[in-house]
Amino acid sequence: MRPTLKASGNIQSGGNQANFENIPIFVLQEGNAIIYYSPVFDLSGYGNTENEARESLKVAIEEFFRYTMNKKTLEAELSRLGWTKLKRKKKFVQPAMTDMIKKHAYLSEIINEYDFRKQTMPVAIPA
Repeated sequence: MRPTLKASGNIQSGGNQANFENIPIFVLQEGNAIIYYSPVFDLSGYGNTENEARESLKVAIEEFFRYTMNKKTLEAELSRLGWTKLKRKKKFVQPAMTDMIKKHAYLSEIINEYDFRKQTMPVAIPA
């Protein structure tokens, strides 16, 4: 029986910060490394401990936002990753997990071949 995965969350710009809530994270181990993978941003972090892997992912996400905001490509990148923008609002909704599984073969591989744990993580960035 396959695990039921449901991604929920959004980004909404307002004030001085954009808040991403309930970002799904897959935690798995490969060899001696712990990997934290965020399918909605297609980014991962790794380390010898879960704390190192979590911090590595946070750095990767911060760099993603710093770079795309500096280049003014954040909205285009979110769209490329499957996020949808709600009309008349500055709000983005992350892609459904089923859509991400169809789009990324390695996500199906993680689900089918690895022991993993799914958790969520809030992310806040300067707007």
